[in-house]
Amino acid sequence: MIGARVGNWYVEAEIGRGPLGVVYRARGFDDPERRAAVKVFTEVRDSSAVQKVTGELLPLQRLEHANIARVYDCGTHGGLAFVASELIEGSDCARLLESGRRPWQEVLSIAVQAARALKHAHNRNVLHRDLKPAHFMLLPDGTLKILAFGLAKAFPSPPSHTPAIGSGAYLPPETANGKPLTRRSDLYSLGGVLYTLVTGRPPFSAGSVVELMHKQCYTLPERPAMLVPELPPELDEFICTLLDKNPSRRPGTAAAVIEELERIRGKLERKGEQLAWPAKLTPDTAETPALPAALGGVGDAPKAEPEPRPLMKRPAVVIPLFLAVVAAIILAFTWPRKTADELYEAAQPLLASDNPDDWDKAFEEYLDPLAQRYPDRYKEEIAAARTKVRDQRELRKAVGEGTKTNPRTAAERGYLLGLRLAQAGELDAARKTWMAVDKAFANIQSEKRWVDLARAGIAALDQLPPRSARFSLESDPVFREAVTHAKALADAGKLEEAAAAFNALEELAQDDPPARELIRLARGK
Repeated sequence: MIGARVGNWYVEAEIGRGPLGVVYRARGFDDPERRAAVKVFTEVRDSSAVQKVTGELLPLQRLEHANIARVYDCGTHGGLAFVASELIEGSDCARLLESGRRPWQEVLSIAVQAARALKHAHNRNVLHRDLKPAHFMLLPDGTLKILAFGLAKAFPSPPSHTPAIGSGAYLPPETANGKPLTRRSDLYSLGGVLYTLVTGRPPFSAGSVVELMHKQCYTLPERPAMLVPELPPELDEFICTLLDKNPSRRPGTAAAVIEELERIRGKLERKGEQLAWPAKLTPDTAETPALPAALGGVGDAPKAEPEPRPLMKRPAVVIPLFLAVVAAIILAFTWPRKTADELYEAAQPLLASDNPDDWDKAFEEYLDPLAQRYPDRYKEEIAAARTKVRDQRELRKAVGEGTKTNPRTAAERGYLLGLRLAQAGELDAARKTWMAVDKAFANIQSEKRWVDLARAGIAALDQLPPRSARFSLESDPVFREAVTHAKALADAGKLEEAAAAFNALEELAQDDPPARELIRLARGK
């Protein structure tokens, strides 16, 4: 292929290979100064797919944005499809991750640029469908270029091709469920890329595609802030929102993502963070106001009436406004600010509310200002409150998901039951349930999905460390303290309270024989 003419391009050197073809550096056949990256899809042999390539890629040529690698043209060469796009001289994020996770400030800049690119494409009804770190190219000046826009639709993987587990880590749950992809699907994949950049690892890892599908559909990833303690909670919550299993709870549009990022930027800058916010390099023509109507000939135009002075240039308006601004500035510096104790006390009723909006208000109006103005006061209390709010949000989300679960078959019900048991730490019971699903429905083709997931669950349990290396109630000091407290109640003659406490502890220790023995000894039985 080197030295050959492909379309209107002269191939000079190979610069990369992928599962569907080879990428070459090329120069224009008619304009040698023009450069391009030409990808020849050597693995796409279906003649019908090759023939319709031009129609599939036509919308991609209308994407003109500073954060999107431009598609120049496409066609066929020697019976193979090809696409010529902008040649990017930079490093892709997959390669950058080889040296470790990226600073969260850099990831925030990448998120803004990626959201702008998605907004531009989505406004033109183009989905990316395959966002991953390898498709995020960073130029030396920090500008992001997203590669391969729309190619996943134009060149779907052949049925015989098994997708790479690494690439599948960023596919939305809709893919595994067989649901159509939407704009929110691209936003989920964006969340997966941001998660990987900020933590240094993808949100999910698995030993097989089936196990990865299981995790994408039913497992929550570990919060980024648990892996990167210095990550701002606003960015942590933003990434988790993008990765929500339910598309309706993700942002509806890329424009909404940009608005949320601007809000995060404001909060962080108010806390004193210095952020290098990327400039908007490309106006979105889909939202550019229409130009004024053309004027008539100069000779025919009537003499224009003198325009009235603009409102903001009238002294009667400007002088009072100026005085009001000066007064506001003076008050801002002289008005007594709330003390640390007052801010903390004001947040408590809001934190005790059942309304999550009140929790956000407590942090935005009281606890965040408290942490900024008085960094040495209430540090542990603020961290505990943040953890409590996060736990309550995740609890509400888990309960809400549980109420929506409506198994359609016995196999699905068995799989979901085993999943709940595994999440509760009842691993032996989960294994037995999944083995029962495998044995009962292995020969029923319609239940293959749930059988495969049950087998993946069993394989995941097999990879866990031995029981002695995992959490045990019997060795937990808090559990032992609760047993001691129940025994003290019995010794004090409070038999009903003691019996209730012992019964509750036995309920929690159903699958932990050492813990049950500890309770039995405490009861004196």
